[in-house]
Parts: sequence; structure tokens; C-alpha cells
Amino acid sequence: MSNPIIQLKFDQKLDLEMGWEFYSDQEFGGCNFWKERALAHHPKLSEIEMAKNPHLFLDQYISEFYNIHSSEMNGLSQKTPLYLSESQDLFFELVDKIFNHYPWPKKEFVGIFSIFDFCPRFIDSGSFQIFLYDNRRMQLFTIFHEMLHFIFYAYAQKTFPEKFTNLNTDEGKFWDLAEIFNAVIQDTDDFIKLHGKIEGIGYPNHQEMIITGKDLWKNNPNINGWITEMMKTLSK
Repeated sequence: MSNPIIQLKFDQKLDLEMGWEFYSDQEFGGCNFWKERALAHHPKLSEIEMAKNPHLFLDQYISEFYNIHSSEMNGLSQKTPLYLSESQDLFFELVDKIFNHYPWPKKEFVGIFSIFDFCPRFIDSGSFQIFLYDNRRMQLFTIFHEMLHFIFYAYAQKTFPEKFTNLNTDEGKFWDLAEIFNAVIQDTDDFIKLHGKIEGIGYPNHQEMIITGKDLWKNNPNINGWITEMMKTLSK
């Protein structure tokens, strides 16, 4: 199977778009994204509550941050390609095995550096955000987490069209399934060797299902069987 290229870049406008989206709708999967993944790193943004124009306040904060920290941000961004080059070949080998040599849905994916720790992915464009200020372990976890999403969704829709063709990838059972799968796979020994152990892996709302998913994978590490059994469990 031919491996895709992972490009890395900045996109300040996307930071504003995602910052506003998570400020406007803060709770997801049992997490408060705005509090835990924005304010935790940018406490000054708590002042947005007092701003006459919150969107303008956020825009100005992000612009000032990019201007003031430009040199620092560029320096940090140069480390990520090194982290990736050390690990991506093994990652692609593992994915090839897990998904039965299924081809990647795109030839190129784009990781976009962010000053926030939201780390969303965009299935249609094959892009995702990476928290610039994360360490090596967490940046690799994020990159491989989002890359797993891209191939998981494509594989599931192709292999089980009757189950997944019309399901939403941003919420509902298909989203639950994909997040649980990642929590299971990224806590296996092979993936821990790639990016290290991630404590508290997975969304709070998925913890019980993650235990079930781990047991299923341990007993039979077969992607088709796992998807089938987990969908039965999620549908109960």
C-alpha cells in the first residue's frame, strides 16, 4: 500500500474559526473544550465574557499572539517534522496490517498548527489541527489519532456500506465508534511504542465502551469483527 504524505502548515484564520466555534459550543463528549483546551493555555481569554464584541476580542487576541510569538512558533513548528519522520514508517506499517492493506483515502493529508488544544479533524479535506505547544508524545498522538480517523471512516463505509454510508462522522454512533476504536488501538503496546502511554485516553463519555472495546480487540484483533461487535454493543 502506498503511504500518503503528511504536510504541516499554519492557518491563523482557522484558529479564529475553531476558537469561535468552541467558545460558542463548549461541551463535547464529556469535555469542556473551551475551558480545558483554550483557557487552560490562554487565561486572558476569560476576559471575552466582558467584551462588547466577543468575536472581535478573540480575533484581536489571536492576531496579537501570532505577532508576539512568531519566532517562538516557527521554532516549535520545525520540531514536529522531525518527530514525524522518526515514527511515521512504523505507523503506516501498523495501519496497513490493521486495515488489511486498505488504501488510504487521500495521497496527501495536512496537519495545521494551532495555538489551541482543540485538535479537530476535517474528513472531506483530509486536514486536522495539532496543538503547537504540545510535547513530542502528544503531537505524535494527535497526528496518528487523526490519521486513524481518516482511514477508519473510509474503511468502515466501504466495507459496511449498509451500516455507515448515511451516518454522521461528527456525532452519533459512527463518531462514538471511531473514537472508541482510536482509544483502543492507541493504547496497544505497538502504539505506545510509537508515541508513549497516554493517561486517561478517550472521551469521558466513552470510558465504559473503551473497556469493552479493549477486551474485544485483545480476544480477536480483527477489524471487521471488532466493528461488527462494537456496533451491536453501541446499538443496545
